[in-house]
Formats: sequence, C-alpha cells, structure tokens
Amino acid sequence: MGALERQYEYGKWVLASLLAVHAGSLLAISQAGAATARLYQACGPLLIYGVATTLVAGGLAWINFSVVANVYAHVLRAIREGREPSLTVGKKYLALVTFWITPLVAVGSLMLFLIAAVRAANVI
Repeated sequence: MGALERQYEYGKWVLASLLAVHAGSLLAISQAGAATARLYQACGPLLIYGVATTLVAGGLAWINFSVVANVYAHVLRAIREGREPSLTVGKKYLALVTFWITPLVAVGSLMLFLIAAVRAANVI
C-alpha cells in the first residue's frame, strides 16, 4: 500500500511541476517588458499547449486511479462473498491504456516546455 501511495504522490508532483513550469513561463513572458511580444510569439502557444497537455495527463491519471480503485473494490467484494474475481475486458483495457498513455502525455508536455525554452533562448 505504501508503494501505491508514493506512486500517487510522485504523479501529483510531476503534474504540479509541469503546470508550474508552463504557467510560470507564461507569467515570466508577461513580465518581460519590451521582449514580451517576441517571446509570446516564439513560445507562448507551446506553453499554453503544455498546460492543456498537463491537464489531459492529470485527467487520464484520475481515470486510471478511479478504474483501478473500482476493480480493487470489485475483487475484494467477490473474495468476501466467496466468488472467483473476474474483470471485465473494458475495465482491464481502460486501466492498461490510461496507465501507459498518461506518462507519454506528460512527456509530451515536458517536450513542449523544452521546445519553448529553446525558442525563448533564441529570441533573447
């Protein structure tokens, strides 16, 4: 159980960090004075897409955790009632897909940030 709790905490940290760097970068651009327009043109949309991508990753993680918690409760109920636990293909597939897609979407968000950083460095 401790490993799962740490996994959830790490996932929240990753998502919060991605949101912080994207939103913080947008805030920094808004405070850049004369370079604001050039910086926003070069990397603003990428940072906005990064925020959106991070929110999608968070939503996928929430779906994954919800499905897994539902499956866990179903298995415990079956065991308590003396039945053999069985998983529906849909729940199993949804948990598997969201488990693997979520980190890929988070990496995509990080890539958007890195590309935006390179573009900002070229403007400055």
